[in-house]
Amino acid sequence: MQKLIKKLYDELYSPKLTPEELLNNIKHDNYISVNFSREDGKIIGITKCYLKNGLLAEYKYVFDNEKKLIKLSSNICGEEEIIYDRDTAIKKIYKEIKLKKSSLEKAI
Repeated sequence: MQKLIKKLYDELYSPKLTPEELLNNIKHDNYISVNFSREDGKIIGITKCYLKNGLLAEYKYVFDNEKKLIKLSSNICGEEEIIYDRDTAIKKIYKEIKLKKSSLEKAI
């Protein structure tokens, strides 16, 4: 249960990645651009880079005002995928905690 609580704490409070850290990716040879803008009170980072297989990839990072990553999605060859969603991750951990609590109560 402690591992789940620590995991929940990390999801709630850890930035995962900051805009400043993302900006440093431009130093990598495979990166083409790292751009930032503001949209609906959020910081949006768009990166373009080449993958190891030579394909061009675009990643969209959405940060809140506290510079915590709240969503990460990719677009590779027109195929979009959500890689990370903080709200979904938090809900999943709450569900795991609830199941664990329920199984502990049944064991008593």
